[in-house]
This record gives sequence, structure tokens and C-alpha cells, in this order.
Amino acid sequence: MGCRFSWLLSYGAVCSWLALGASVFLGQESGPEALTEEQVLSLVTSSKLGAVSAERIVELIKKRGLQVSITEAFLLELQARETDPVILETLRALRRPGAESKGRPEADWPRFLESVRAKALAYTDDLPNFICTQVTQRHVRSPQRGWKLVDNFVAELTYFGKEEHYKILTVGNNAATDATIENLSGTTSTGEFGTEMRSLFDPAANTSFRFEGRAQSNGHETVRIAYEVLRKPRGRTITYTYNTEQGMNTKRTIVTAYRGRCWIDPTSFQLVRLEYEALDVPKKFPIIRSEGATDYDLADLEGKKYWLPVRAEVLLLVDLVDRGARVHTRNVIEFKRYRKFEAEVRIAPD
Repeated sequence: MGCRFSWLLSYGAVCSWLALGASVFLGQESGPEALTEEQVLSLVTSSKLGAVSAERIVELIKKRGLQVSITEAFLLELQARETDPVILETLRALRRPGAESKGRPEADWPRFLESVRAKALAYTDDLPNFICTQVTQRHVRSPQRGWKLVDNFVAELTYFGKEEHYKILTVGNNAATDATIENLSGTTSTGEFGTEMRSLFDPAANTSFRFEGRAQSNGHETVRIAYEVLRKPRGRTITYTYNTEQGMNTKRTIVTAYRGRCWIDPTSFQLVRLEYEALDVPKKFPIIRSEGATDYDLADLEGKKYWLPVRAEVLLLVDLVDRGARVHTRNVIEFKRYRKFEAEVRIAPD
């Protein structure tokens, strides 16, 4: 308690010292030397304290240049210091064209990967409570006609308590009364709100990652990473539900290895796109092939931007032994109308 009180007493003096330092430094802005990392960080701190404007710092950066390399790690540190967006955008614009594509993330690959991992594991902690509308269109492919829409369902998806809660509103354009995401027939999908990425980047999964370079995804400049996860200790779960002759729902579940690619925003280290494909599916399991993808983008929730799922696809190849046929299914899922989950709304437990 004493130390904290002492710091509070000296805070005004610290502000004055930083302001004086910034003034002296800015008075030397015509000097020949480019700015060091320490000088940039000092100016950012002075800006936060009101000693110098962000626009003044931008002028100095453009006039003097920089000694520091504008790496993703450096930008992440500046973001953590709540650097003014004007300064951040200036630094991003000064990055050498093509520098990252020549391997800068690869050169600092361990640090870059750990930043991505930390972001993925903290994803659900950073999400607010919200509601959105999930529209799922389900298709079946035939050799003669290609993909054909067979039905759809609309769900109200509420995210609170770091979990997804589904309320089925309509199935096949008809109001649903007792349908749930668990008992709905056909292909369904969950886990887009953090479960997938957390499982992938959890150190316990022992995932192997490989840097592949720069790529565009959903209009974003990204870093593409390939990955593979072994069945043990943390594979991907696939469940097949079917009706028995007695009319009972029966489930068969397996865990498989899987691989795929993910696209990462190099500034925020946020997952932009995730693709997966199940590996080594047992021959006697009805689902022969399972693959899919989820796209994330910035969504506005009461004036603040969050990376949230906007679209997903799930593709399966199912062997219907009792019908002597194989069926290709494709679900196209869209997440719309994100809005804040109000505290007074109550969700009854299942």
C-alpha cells in the first residue's frame, strides 16, 4: 500500500519530466539521425500524457525516418501501449513493400507463432456477450444435377458465459417448436466461436505449424500457415447420428487426426480464415470424408469492432450402407445481425 501511494504522489512529476523530455526532443527534430525504438516508445508515452500531439509525432517520423524495423511484434507492443491510431497507420504505411513476403515472419517465426497462439487462446476471454442470427442452407450433390438445396434452418445464437447457446427458430421455412441443435436431423455444425481455434492452438494438442508466406483472404492481407494435428492427444471429433429401425436416435463418435491451413492478420494476429480436413477416418465409419472452413471478419458491436465468424462451410461424404449409396452434403452457414446481449434477457437452461 505504501509503494502504491508513493507512486501516486510522484505521478505528476513523472508527467512533467516526460513532457519536458518530449519538448527538448522535438526541438531537435531537424537532426540527421533516424529515430530508435526507445525514442518512438518514449514519444508514444508522451502523446498519451498529452505532452505532444499524435500529428506532431507523425511529422517527426516522416522527417527523421526510423532505425527500428517495423515488425509485427513491434506493432503489437505499440497496440498494447494504446498508441494513437494515427501513429500506428503511419508506421504500417512506412513498412517496406514486400518485406514481410521475403520472410520477416518466418525469420521471427517462433515469436510470431506464439503471438498468434496467445491471441487464439484469449479469443473467448475477449468476446462480449452477444446475439446473432445463424442461417444454415443444406445441400446434397447428385452426379446429374450437382449441388441442390434440400432445406435450411434459422437459429438465434446467443453467446454468453463463454459458450454458444442455440434456439432453432425455423426448419425448412416452418416454425420450429421442439427442435434443438442436438436433435436436428441432417448435418449441423458448432464451435465456430472459439472452440475450433482454441483446440488448434492449445499447446496440449501438439500441433505442428509451417509458415507458407503471404496471401489474401476475404480482402485482408494475411500470413498463411499450414498445420497438422495428430489423433492423440487432441484430434478432431466427428459424430454421426442416425435413426434405428425402432425409431431411436443413435450416435457414433470417432476422433481423427486432421490438417489444414489458417490465414492470420499480421497486425492483430487474429485468425481470418480456418480450413480443416479429417485424416485417417476408419473405413467402417459412415462419414468417409469431413472438411470445412470458417471465415472471420470485423463486426461492430455498439461501436467497437470484434473479429467474429461471418461464414462457414461443412462438407461431408457419407456412406449410407443401408441404401447402397454415398451422399455428398454441404452446409453453407452465415452469421448475421450481430448485436449486444442485454443483461436483462434471460436464457432458460436446457
